Amino acid sequence: MSGVARRYYDRGVKAIATNDLESAIEALRAAVELSPTFGNARIAYAIALAKFGDAPRGAQVLRAGLGRASSRISQAAMSATLGDVLTMGGDFFGAEEAFREAGQTPSYEARAAAGLARVYAKLGRHADMVAQLTIAARISAGKT
Repeated sequence: MSGVARRYYDRGVKAIATNDLESAIEALRAAVELSPTFGNARIAYAIALAKFGDAPRGAQVLRAGLGRASSRISQAAMSATLGDVLTMGGDFFGAEEAFREAGQTPSYEARAAAGLARVYAKLGRHADMVAQLTIAARISAGKT
């Protein structure tokens, strides 16, 4: 990753924190263009897009990055974020698939279960929601 991409990323993250989404999108797009394998920049870019109301484009950014992920952890982080973005955009079945993919990676099981619980709540599948929340709580407490 280039130092320039890192500076754009830092600028974009700061802009998200101040809710300056237009600046965030511009800076993070530049970071991703300069370094397509920079997973954190891709994730932040997708989040900024989704917060700006363009969840489909945010999902597209993440899907494009899945094949370029530098590690399994980066891929899982993108999959989990894809689940979040798809949930924001109302694609609950796509979100379910993304969270299930993320949950295949150790250390992402709790995040995936919590994401699945949100999806199931939106779908009115309350028993499944409770089951996933229970899984997330057990994992977080170290009681697998």
